[in-house]
Amino acid sequence: MLALLDAFSEERYVWTVEAMAAKFGYTQSSTYRYVRELCKSGLLVRLHSGEYVIGARAVELDSLIKETDPLTKACTPVLKRFTRLLGCHALLSNVYGDHLINVAHIQSDEQFDLAFIRGRRLPWFRGATSRAIVAFLPRKRVRKLFDDHYEMERNKENWKRVLTELRLVADQGYSISDGELQKGVGGIGAPVIVEGQVMGSVTLVFSSQHGGLIDRHAVGRFLVTGCEECVSNLERAG
Repeated sequence: MLALLDAFSEERYVWTVEAMAAKFGYTQSSTYRYVRELCKSGLLVRLHSGEYVIGARAVELDSLIKETDPLTKACTPVLKRFTRLLGCHALLSNVYGDHLINVAHIQSDEQFDLAFIRGRRLPWFRGATSRAIVAFLPRKRVRKLFDDHYEMERNKENWKRVLTELRLVADQGYSISDGELQKGVGGIGAPVIVEGQVMGSVTLVFSSQHGGLIDRHAVGRFLVTGCEECVSNLERAG
């Protein structure tokens, strides 16, 4: 039932029951039943046209996540310190299913419009955030993500190239990107790993001009230490 919510995106945020049934391969009677329950919970709202949009309950849950999510609470002091010391945006990203999403964002004083703000899904295999996570996932999981979500041709040559890139990230512990997600914007990302499981990543984001003034590899090593502090905060709170 909750899978129906995956249909909603910035590109398409209004759906009919018939369209949802066709997308997920459900019968219309089952889809009507699922939609009715989602409306009761406030996760969907029916418009006068008979179409459906995301409901206000999602806003309430979003606020609850910001206040109570253990990983966000553990990482927020670290994000704030990075922003204060380095003058960059700091983001915490999390993985759920096959989705990678920014869940926390501490803004810097540097003025530019960041494309992938809190709440935005990120592409796999492109950008510092994604590589910082994928490089530390089991090979079988990486292969499935490649087969399902790699944006270029999914052939043997590109698979080998991806593995080479990920090995470099795994060896140094962090990933660096410049202009891959947004022109004129760079990033440095490192994973948050708890008991061998990749929970997400912390990414520092800055203009390319700002990035030219810092030693990105030194910052990357500093970021790895910060992610370890996030894990320590989480363990102490638990």
